[in-house]
Amino acid sequence: MTLQAGHYSAYETLVLRLKKVIATSQQRITNEVPDPLFYENLNFFAKAYLISLCTYLEAFLQDIAWTYVSSVQSRIATAQIPTNVVRWCIAKDTKEKDFAFEAFALNLSRKDLADELSGNPGKTIALFRKIGVNLRASDQFEASKEIVGIIVAKRNSIIHHSDSAVDISMKDLLSYSDQFLAYMRAVEAIVLHVS
Repeated sequence: MTLQAGHYSAYETLVLRLKKVIATSQQRITNEVPDPLFYENLNFFAKAYLISLCTYLEAFLQDIAWTYVSSVQSRIATAQIPTNVVRWCIAKDTKEKDFAFEAFALNLSRKDLADELSGNPGKTIALFRKIGVNLRASDQFEASKEIVGIIVAKRNSIIHHSDSAVDISMKDLLSYSDQFLAYMRAVEAIVLHVS
């Protein structure tokens, strides 16, 4: 059983819709007579759009990681591998009380993944490494991860420290959206490759 493409396209649609909203906001701010709602609340809108973009990224990462782990769980269940042989291979010093005459099951939940995953590329790399996916093997992932890390750090400062977003323009947000899409495409490509 292999994974099928699809997570990226669902989230691409969301990001592209957000890009349209950002572009409209930019137009309303840069009109000859700026829209006062947008012009006077630029910081608020920039924060909201940045947070939304990062939320889409994190949801995408959780969905694709969970789909991959579910696929692995299914393959293990189908193989009916004895629990005892797995325990013995992992912990050579297995105690009698540890033995169980049942099929091995990979007991990971979606929450287990969500607790360790964030938009931060370092945490993303670490979680995917744990589930057997080397994201760093992708040149496209490597090319996108630095800017994604900077953007996610900015979002974290906004959320946790009430930082402002006055240094972020609508044009920046449009560019960030494209960077996130490239990053997400790279993640899906490598996950599909290993599954």
